[in-house]
Amino acid sequence: MIKALSLAAALACATPAFAVTVPQATPAAAETKSPEEIVFDARAEAFKARMAQMKLEFSAAVDGAAGDQSRGMAAVEVVLARYQPDISAFLDDFDRFIASEAAGAPDDMARQGLDAAKTAVHQAIEGLPDQMRAEARTAIARQATAGES
Repeated sequence: MIKALSLAAALACATPAFAVTVPQATPAAAETKSPEEIVFDARAEAFKARMAQMKLEFSAAVDGAAGDQSRGMAAVEVVLARYQPDISAFLDDFDRFIASEAAGAPDDMARQGLDAAKTAVHQAIEGLPDQMRAEARTAIARQATAGES
């Protein structure tokens, strides 16, 4: 359970262009990972790599806008649409992982911690597209202003 909370915090903080604070439990000494955690860790690393790639494409879309909001936001939407299936699939995997961890949790307090981590990660990851849209609008507006100077 402790490992799941730490993983949830790492995922929430690792999403590009978005960071949240998730309460982290103190890791227990010499804790070993379950097979489920090992599989989920690999999935989480793959997801972080996909999000890093999305961030690169997002930056290229914004940079290519040259101050044109319509063109820039259309390019951003293309990028977000391309990665939305990855986001949805990862959240589904995360939910299954948290459910399996909750099923083996020793008590209600542990289950509540997992539920809080699940909520925080969902808010961070589901909010990512809107966060990126807002950042794109701001960056493109700055480009337009810089071009007028």
